[in-house]
This record gives sequence, C-alpha cells and structure tokens, in this order.
Amino acid sequence: MFIVDDNKYERNGIRDAVDWARLGVEVVGTFANGAEALANVEALRPDVIVTDIAMPTMNGVVLAERVRDRYPEVKMIFTSCHSDFEFAKSAVDLGIYGYVLKPIVSDELETAVRKLVADMTERERGERERNAMLRQLEGMLPLVQEQFFKEMLLGNFRSEDELRERIDFLHVPVPAGASLAVLSINFAAPAKEGQAPSVIDSYYRSYTVKKIVSALEPAGSAYPVQMAADLYAVLLFGDAESFMETTVALHTTVAQRIDSAFTIGMSNASPSLAAIAELYRQSALAVNTTFYEGSNPIIAYAEIEDAAERNVFGDLPGLEAVYGDVKALLSYDGEADVDEFLDKYLNVPGASRNESYVKAFAFLALNLASVLLMEANKSFQEMLGEEPSIWMRVGKLESAAEARALLYRTFASIKEHLTERNPTKHLKLVETIRGIVRQRYNEPITVEDISKSVYLSGRHANNIFKKESGQTIFDYLVEYRIGIAKQLLKEPDSKVAVVAEQVGYVNTSYFCLAFKKNVGMTPAEYKSKLVLR
Repeated sequence: MFIVDDNKYERNGIRDAVDWARLGVEVVGTFANGAEALANVEALRPDVIVTDIAMPTMNGVVLAERVRDRYPEVKMIFTSCHSDFEFAKSAVDLGIYGYVLKPIVSDELETAVRKLVADMTERERGERERNAMLRQLEGMLPLVQEQFFKEMLLGNFRSEDELRERIDFLHVPVPAGASLAVLSINFAAPAKEGQAPSVIDSYYRSYTVKKIVSALEPAGSAYPVQMAADLYAVLLFGDAESFMETTVALHTTVAQRIDSAFTIGMSNASPSLAAIAELYRQSALAVNTTFYEGSNPIIAYAEIEDAAERNVFGDLPGLEAVYGDVKALLSYDGEADVDEFLDKYLNVPGASRNESYVKAFAFLALNLASVLLMEANKSFQEMLGEEPSIWMRVGKLESAAEARALLYRTFASIKEHLTERNPTKHLKLVETIRGIVRQRYNEPITVEDISKSVYLSGRHANNIFKKESGQTIFDYLVEYRIGIAKQLLKEPDSKVAVVAEQVGYVNTSYFCLAFKKNVGMTPAEYKSKLVLR
C-alpha cells in the first residue's frame, strides 16, 4: 500500500494508526504528493493507494487519472475533508474504490481497506485457478486418455479384450470386477438469462468440472470426458450400489462451484466394458428427457426405461400398442402429439422402414382411427369428406415422407373436429393421478408407472397434468413425498434413512438432495430446527 498526503502528521498517522500487517497489508511507501507517488509505482507495484485529494504539485485526482491509465489494476482510496466532498464526487468516473472523510477515523479506514483486501483476495484466487486451468490446457491434461474414453462412449471399440488392452496401455486403474455406469451432465441453460458464457468462462467451467470429477472418492473411480461445449460424460467404475451416492456428491459440488443450471442423466450399471456405448446412450436419453423438468437434478435411466425402450421394434408394431396410442391421440388436445405419434412409428433411429412397413402401418393406424370414430358415432366421411379416397391414396404412397404428411393431415383434421368434449375431462385425469400419488408415494414409483395406471404414455400424461396443474407429475410426486417426510421428521425418534424409505426413496442421499432442493435445508437440519423450537 502507498500512503500519499502532503501533511506529514496525517501521513504518519495513517501508517501507524492501524496494524496493517494483521490485515495482510504492507505499507511500501509514503509520499508528500501525487508526483512522488506516481514516480515510484513502477518500482514498488502497490495494490492500493490511499491518497489525499488536495495536495501541491499533483493532487489526488490527477494521480488517480495517471494511475488508471498506466496501472488499471491498482485500487484508489481517497481521503479528504468535508470541503472537498463535492470535488471528490466528480472523480467517480475514475473508478475510485473508496472514500474516507477527514479527520480520519481509523476504524473507517481499516474497514475500507479490509473490504478491498477481501475483494482482491477473492479475485486473486479466481485468477490463480484460471491460470492453473490455462496451464493444464497447454499441456498437462491427459488428452490421449480422454480421447480414448470419448471413442469408447461413441462405440468405436466394442471388443472387451481390445478395451482392456488399451486401458492397461494408458494406465487407467480400472479395478478387476468393477461395475460401470455413465453420467451425462448437460449445461444447456446459460448462467444468466440472455447471457451466454464467454470463451474463458467456458474453459474455466470445463476445467472445474474435470477437476471435481477427478477428485471424487475413491481415487480413480471417475473419469470426465467433454463431449460438446455444454455436455460432459463421466465414467464411473466401482460398486454399482454406490453410483447414486457418487452422483449426488458430484451434483452438490458442481452446483457449489459453477453458477449455471445443469442436469445429470444416469445410466444403468453393467459389469462389461463393451456396454459403455449403450450406457452412454442411456444417460443421454435420461438427461434430455423433459418429464422431470424443474425439481429433479438427477434423472436415472431406470425411471424412463420403459418409455425409452417402447420406441424400439423391428417389425410392424402390435395392434394393442397402436390402438392405445391412436386412442390417446384422438382423446386429448395438442397437435404436438401427432408429431410424437408419427415419430414413434415412422422415425425410429437405426430402424429400417421400407415401403411395405410404411403402407401397412398407415392402413393400420387409419383403420384403428376409423373404428374409434365409429364408436363415437362419427366417421371419416363426416370428419374429412373423403373416406373412400384415403385408402386409395395410401395404396399410391411413394415415400415415407409422403405417408407421414398424409397421416399428419388426417389426424390433425380429426382432432380439430373433436373439440366439443367435456371440459372437466382433463381435470378428472389430474385428480386421478394425484390420487395414485397419494396412495403409492411410499413405493419406488416412477412417472411411467403412474401413466400406465391411467392408460396413457408417460409424455402424454405429463403434458396434460402440467397443462392443467402447472407442474409436472414428477414435481407433484416429489412435492407430496417431501410434505409427508416433513411430517414424519417431526416425530422425536424419527431417522432420516427410515423416513426416506417411508416416502418411497431407495437411496437416502437422493432423498436428502430432493429434500434440500424443495425445503432449502437437509432433513437433518430441518429436524434440528424443529428440536430448537
């Protein structure tokens, strides 16, 4: 620190009135005017200059201007008497850090400098971490190892023996007999509304995520891989029973260190390295699902497995499955459901959809729609005015795209004509779902289980529930469970692990994370607060 004042007694008083060393501050120079101080900045490199304003030769404002132009990192604190106050305010655009009135009260000056030291310490810590990150990027990251993991996740290696050979060569300490799971971490949302992270912030986030993952216990049990700018994968090795607790710990630490919304998708566990590409697919499906938006930061593939796998088939789908989907499609509002229905049967990734399949499916779907309309005392002729021509047009279809367009127009038109329905129908469905939650909250029930109970797909039931209630089915399930948990925790002899099981959570750590997200404190903290009352 520099102290600059033309009054010798003021200058020495500032130097001696505070135990600067206790604050981590060293006074490296005292000067009688701004010119003397400026002449010594280059050699002594102060972090802060405490300066009077009114001085001969060079006053404090001119000094601040020169320092700002040449040494913008140096902070300035003005000291002056009341008569200079308006003069000092004109220097606000100079970025002056603080202002202390004379006669100086040592506590006020100490407070100003203490705050400055705290700010600088935090800034320097951030700079140190960023510098460490940059050094890592320049050559210390295990790039070959990470590239190998990335190729594993993308399915470039499928032989167990080849994978083992490469892992040994790269000195990856995977214990024999360990299970494997994959996490996907998605930072799709920016840290602040309308503000994307800068390039350096993106690198800093990458560095921080990888550092956190690498530090997970036990050592060598987790490996981070950056798959895209906002998407990370984590390979977990070890005991399958511990994977959820590890994931909860990872989420907690990342949330503390990075100011950005994110979601973690978790795959099933497998003992086979050759399954890693499939596990990554599972985690990606989980992290990208929209069922659980809002309340659930960790989405296990096991919770959406039925919905994800239902889209995968090789031959023409079963009559019962298509009938259920067509019935649901024509029972509720929402044109988006038409696209979802067609995607399910005509746009399955990796599946072959030849002319025979497409035409057979179109005939099947339209016939089922015709049957359902007849049950409602309606017909294609009434709906579209062209029933005979539909079947002829299906027979003349020349491409899957043409078939999709025909089916879309047909189902969208039918749905438009079915608007005169009981307005309380959706409300009854919502109440039915709430009743199921109230009856089965103490079971490890999923959204798919609830949706099957009302004979709808998980996505469809969730869309209706959210439209009518303003929250997803999963949000309501979590909210209800946490409400019951709060009541149970009021019992003097209640245990957190037992309460977690009583409200349907198999994993206590997962319960604690959900409780804290909804209540603002852990179950143990909540219980302690009740005791203090």
